[in-house]
Amino acid sequence: MTTLASFEGADVVQSTIRITRAGDGLSDGLNVDPAEYHLGETVYVVLECHVADIAYVPIKDTDVLKRVHKFATELGTVVDGDLVASVLSDQRIKIERAKGIERLPLDGEPDDDE
Repeated sequence: MTTLASFEGADVVQSTIRITRAGDGLSDGLNVDPAEYHLGETVYVVLECHVADIAYVPIKDTDVLKRVHKFATELGTVVDGDLVASVLSDQRIKIERAKGIERLPLDGEPDDDE
C-alpha cells in the first residue's frame, strides 16, 4: 500500500481526482473528427491533463485527510477498447483486491505465479 505524505501534521490516508475541462478537450477533437455515440454504448477515452490544484479535505468523523488532485484537461480522444483493455483489466483486479476480492484462476488461465 502506498503511503501518502502528511499535511500540516495530519495523516493523509486517501487520494482522489477531480477532472475539469474534459468536455473541452474532447469537443475540440470531435470538431475535426465527428462521431455519433448511442445510449448504452461503452466508449473508451484517453485524457491528457495537468495537475491544476491540490487540496486536503477532512474525512468525515476522523482526524485524517484525503488529498484531492484537480486535473485540468488539455486534450482528449476516444480510443479503441482493445488499446486499453489490458490496463483497464489490471485496474479492475487491483480495485477488487483492495476490497478483499480475490479471483480464482480458471482452467487454462495463468495465475500470478505463472
